[in-house]
Amino acid sequence: MKPPYYKALWHNCNICRIHYMSDDPQLRAYLCDECWGSVPHFVVQKQTVQENKNEWNWTTIALYTLGNLCCLTVIGYYLWLK
Repeated sequence: MKPPYYKALWHNCNICRIHYMSDDPQLRAYLCDECWGSVPHFVVQKQTVQENKNEWNWTTIALYTLGNLCCLTVIGYYLWLK
């Protein structure tokens, strides 16, 4: 509760540099009411978790490994026999 005698708290606005009164100026980034209203305000929404749809099953792993072995066989053939 505030005492009957209340000391005025004056602050400078960070944008327009006018003097204004506020009890908690840090809540509005030291901006006056007009500048606070003119600054765009962004609302952060809850982000949804995206599932990884790129699942590797055993068939995909086996085909990938077979393809790599074929490529290594061709590279080895050209390096050692040609």
